[in-house]
Amino acid sequence: MIGDSLGMRFDGISRGPIAHRYRELDDLIAELPGPYGAATEMVSAVTASLAEHPAFNGDDMALRLLGARTPSRGYGQGTGIALAKIQSGTPWRDAGTVTSGRVSSGNGAATRSAPVGLLYAADAEMLRWVAEEQASITHAHALGSEGAVLQAMAVAIAFSTADDPMAPDELLLDLGSECQARELREQYQSAAGMALKMPDRKHVVDRLGNGRNVLGSVVTATYCFVVNADSFERTVAYALSLAGNTAAIASMSGAIAGAHLGASAIPERWINALEKGAVSAESILALAEQLAATQP
Repeated sequence: MIGDSLGMRFDGISRGPIAHRYRELDDLIAELPGPYGAATEMVSAVTASLAEHPAFNGDDMALRLLGARTPSRGYGQGTGIALAKIQSGTPWRDAGTVTSGRVSSGNGAATRSAPVGLLYAADAEMLRWVAEEQASITHAHALGSEGAVLQAMAVAIAFSTADDPMAPDELLLDLGSECQARELREQYQSAAGMALKMPDRKHVVDRLGNGRNVLGSVVTATYCFVVNADSFERTVAYALSLAGNTAAIASMSGAIAGAHLGASAIPERWINALEKGAVSAESILALAEQLAATQP
């Protein structure tokens, strides 16, 4: 929620203005969250559904996603179309394919997959299946689905290694070995090499992307974490500094950092500044407790 809420303040701004105004990560860390976006609403819906139906219930999750949606909070086109079709009566299994037969390779399903990684951190087979199923509600494209799986895996590995030191390239190489899509596998391999050399941020954006589709955001989000793995603040601020689709990338990188470092690593001033709408810090924490008590 914090990554999303900070990211919404900068979403869509090009890198030049952000680099000019915020020369250091500390300058971005000093900012406070704005209103939350689509990622927060979707994560809340997915978490609530999994807490009730850990083995996945597509009808329940689709209805929760639809009920949580506020269209003005930055939903991607593919997600918006799919949820509108569900509202009009289309079965959730068919909603991810738009009328023309096209499907979305956007990152909406990835931004909401962190709860899957937490719930199934010890069961890779179920993690992949549930992540794919929840993705298919809005994203039938293979990359849209694979992005959701890989983000859930990143959260799961980060959570499972919370007490262990992590080499900068280790998580990226592990995820690359799990990729079923060649394009993503090559990106993870490139990112692993970059994590050891720490190139400037322009090179990171040029190579990994900062866009709204899976290829331009999922690997980038993990990279933001691995080069700042000991700091939640710097992970999120680094994502903001890359500009572009900051809401999605900061929310995904924040989810990975949170899983690895724990809630105590999140600054109180960021928590206290969060919007108190239909979703709030209190409601997120309550959902986290429900998910933690769930037996898969």
